[in-house]
Amino acid sequence: MLRKPLVFAMIVPLALLSLSACVRSASRAPEATPTTEFPLPGSTEDILGQLSAFATQTAIALNSSAATPEPIEPPLESPSPQPTQPPSEPVVVPSSPEPQPTPQFTRKERPIPKTYTLRKGEHPYCIARRFDVNPITMLQLSGLSTSGTYPTGTVLTIPRSGSFPGERSLKKHPTTYTVQSGDTIFTIACQFGDVWPEDIAEANGLKLNANLKVGQELYIP
Repeated sequence: MLRKPLVFAMIVPLALLSLSACVRSASRAPEATPTTEFPLPGSTEDILGQLSAFATQTAIALNSSAATPEPIEPPLESPSPQPTQPPSEPVVVPSSPEPQPTPQFTRKERPIPKTYTLRKGEHPYCIARRFDVNPITMLQLSGLSTSGTYPTGTVLTIPRSGSFPGERSLKKHPTTYTVQSGDTIFTIACQFGDVWPEDIAEANGLKLNANLKVGQELYIP
């Protein structure tokens, strides 16, 4: 009982083969001109061709993968350490010389004399500015002409009242002054108008009758 299906399976293919032989021997069809068309899908030739092509492609793929190894990327190189540079020394910028402080000097309250004797290079208007008095009144009290000349040694009588009619200061100060040829402390005081010679001498540590040198710098308080 168990062998019937096996016998039946063997008989069916044999019958199909004998039938195809009979058909071919009964009538021979004209030979078809070979074409490049592919066999119909589903036929035996089509299946065998596909298997053959698949096997061929598989073999080619295996051979090519075995023959051509995949490129191996070289390992990334770590950057070489840069040499450590020593710290640069700070640049020392020479400082500009500090300005010298201006000498501090406080004028003293000096009593105005009753009379004053002109020294070389002085004149009545210079004395009137210094003592802040009216020059016309001073000349009249001194018995002098208002349009005359006044040599060294002339004695002036100083008024006890009144003031100078105008600006007393001829040059701005405090400042410095460069001694010129022929200058004395008295003539320099006259150039500034309202400065006493005694103040210039004390501010510069000089005697009132000191001989000055050309180019010498004096502080005018």
